[in-house]
Amino acid sequence: MSLKNVEKSFVQELQVLYPENEAQQIWYLAVAHLTGFDLRACEGRQFNPDPCMLKMLSDIRKRLLKAEPIQYILNEAWFYDIPFFVNKQVLIPRPETEELVDAVIQEHKTRPSVRILDIGTGSGCIPVILKRKLPDATVTSCDISAEALAVARKNAAKYQQDIHFMQLDFLEETNWPQLPQVDVLVSNPPYIPVADQTSMHKNVTDYEPALALFVPDEDPLLFYRKIAGAASAVLAPGGRIYLEVHENLAEETRQLLETKGFTAVIKTDMQGKQRFVLAGFANSEK
Repeated sequence: MSLKNVEKSFVQELQVLYPENEAQQIWYLAVAHLTGFDLRACEGRQFNPDPCMLKMLSDIRKRLLKAEPIQYILNEAWFYDIPFFVNKQVLIPRPETEELVDAVIQEHKTRPSVRILDIGTGSGCIPVILKRKLPDATVTSCDISAEALAVARKNAAKYQQDIHFMQLDFLEETNWPQLPQVDVLVSNPPYIPVADQTSMHKNVTDYEPALALFVPDEDPLLFYRKIAGAASAVLAPGGRIYLEVHENLAEETRQLLETKGFTAVIKTDMQGKQRFVLAGFANSEK
């Protein structure tokens, strides 16, 4: 059986769960992983897969049809053009978060020794890319989950990046004295109200860690309020805050930061959604 015939059947079956373009991308991810081909070179590649590869593709297809994300099946997610190890203990990195990281890089690429704190590191994709792109930076990352930190450390080691990881319950204010003084505070914290679960895809709600996704309906800005409090203590004069936010709560997040003494602006993502809030001290002396 030719690869083209396998591809056609694979993509068609997945369309019960995914749009055609997404099903096609999942196919490319699977083939790139199994063959070692460059992801961008998979389109147009033709050969007759051997029985072993056909069996692996069949097993992948079965798991996908149960709504399991391809990234967990392969233990691999691409972020900023490089593959990261992922498992069900960490959130799958999203393209929007690449834009958050890029904002930090663009504003600090000429600064020789910026100090960065990443809150809620998950897979470690944010600190690893920041350290790769800003090699003179000092990067610290914290997470409450020991399992997530194990994944982040694995990714940092893979790319030989010197990052200080801390297991810490950030929501507990008595832990903040353990945090270093920094110039940049960056975070993609949990921000989805629990009530939103009913409108979300099964591949998210059934597989990705709820701890990394959801906040109480009655307090959707929980993490941003804590981040603002911690920033007042750990952010150096002239320091900056970079946050990924819920598209429907961007204005509320901006207002929250301004009530805490920051000047904040909303930035849209590539889809035109209000996805980021960037902030700094309103008083330039702080």
